[in-house]
Amino acid sequence: MLPTANQLPTFGYLHKVVCDCLGLWNSESQDVTFHVSATEKDRRIALRQAFEEIKNDDGAYGSLDDLVAAAAQFAPKDAQKVKKSRTIHAYVNHLSKNDFESFDEYLELSQYIKTLISERYVQWGVSELAVGFYVSALAHYREFVREHACSAQSQVYSFQFFLSQNLRLLAAALADSLSPGNAWPDTERNEQWPLRGFADDACRITGISLHKLHQYHAFQQEKPLKEQAWNRDFTSQLVNTQSKQVIDRLRKHSRMKWETFYPTLQPLTYHLPEAIGEKAFAINAFAALIAHNLNVHVADCGPFAPPVKGGLPPGLVEHSHSIPSSDLLDLLFNDYPIGHEAFAQQAPSRFQTLLDQIRALPSSLNRVSDIPDSLELAYKGQHRRFIEGNWHAALMHGPNWLNEWGQAREAMFAGDSLLALTHFKTALEQSKYVAGPLFIPFYIQACAFCKSQYRRLSEINEEELFERFYEQLGSDAAQYAGLMGYTPHFVRDPGTLIPSTVLPLRFKLMMSEIDALARTLA
Repeated sequence: MLPTANQLPTFGYLHKVVCDCLGLWNSESQDVTFHVSATEKDRRIALRQAFEEIKNDDGAYGSLDDLVAAAAQFAPKDAQKVKKSRTIHAYVNHLSKNDFESFDEYLELSQYIKTLISERYVQWGVSELAVGFYVSALAHYREFVREHACSAQSQVYSFQFFLSQNLRLLAAALADSLSPGNAWPDTERNEQWPLRGFADDACRITGISLHKLHQYHAFQQEKPLKEQAWNRDFTSQLVNTQSKQVIDRLRKHSRMKWETFYPTLQPLTYHLPEAIGEKAFAINAFAALIAHNLNVHVADCGPFAPPVKGGLPPGLVEHSHSIPSSDLLDLLFNDYPIGHEAFAQQAPSRFQTLLDQIRALPSSLNRVSDIPDSLELAYKGQHRRFIEGNWHAALMHGPNWLNEWGQAREAMFAGDSLLALTHFKTALEQSKYVAGPLFIPFYIQACAFCKSQYRRLSEINEEELFERFYEQLGSDAAQYAGLMGYTPHFVRDPGTLIPSTVLPLRFKLMMSEIDALARTLA
């Protein structure tokens, strides 16, 4: 069951689901060596040291060149760390209940997860697919959260939809991209038992029945013969019970491990036709494993009836991309070069398809109100019509965070800053994983409110009051906005520690709107 029903699960919860679907954990706790970059916290400390280094006796600071030179001396280096896999597992479980505090925290943990994935699956030839799914699934969930404006109804179906439709399509698309030209048959997107479907396809393609496969494993149990076992007389050979049990489990809602499933079917690779190589066999098997485990999570949430038509239209599947379509459009709007022209051309239509899917969900606020997507709100000034007025009052099934936001606005315009602060804080907590694109106008107004309070208190030399009462609101809003991708992520140069972003236009537009609104509140 999901931790809450009236909001989408947190990013930390989805992170655990993805790790579970990859079958990442086992009962053993092994020491693993990780090569990781310096943390954002360490780089901030080093940058403060660099500022102190260039500070003059009169309190003034040196030039930017001086800062860059000093930062190069203090910049922390990449590190090699040894941790137990069980420690990483425990941290993932912790975050599934408490969520990530920032996007930087996710990026730092992802280094460890990607190393664990690679070490676990490199010998099977599926590590690239596993890492790709891990990164892409989380990116697509951030997009889903940004675009899904939730009503006050339960969001369980919405989450089930995302897992069963969006992520299963993603796994299939990634598998296709890693084994181009292979002749493995397409699978039904809503197949209830994808692992059993894969096993049946494998037997049909190779001409080996499951019964004969179980007999093969019985031969192997007597004496490891590998490929030569297929030359034995199978007439009176008994079947291997363990092999049969594994196949029987493929039609049960229980998570499956790769090391349990794949070795049972791997002997069929000796009989693959030329059009299907062993790599394609393994990749499609792993995609089926992901789909199976996704179905298990969907079933854990409760009954689910998939839509008759879900996912992207068939003509667009071949252009599916590991990067979410709105992220690609973000890059295009900021003149960032996209390597594959077809992906760039397909991004607008794929994004519109996603929006149509989300807005058709039973618990979408778009069913009762016309809410623009996050790109329109960020780039086209559509946020302004949500910042003023009482537009949400007429909404049926509107979430409570909108009421809190409305009361915050009323108190803010009435000059009652402390009451406004109280309602802004409540609205912020209730808006997480609920607001969808509406978080952008809320974020702009909350930050403008904080900025106006800073200016007001600075004029009377009461900056401490700002730090005591208002600073946390702006900080918390900024952390969540960055975590879910409403605001651009800044990456520090590892040598100079100077931050930069690939989305300068988005940053400039949002900051200018915050500044303009703050001036009207002064």
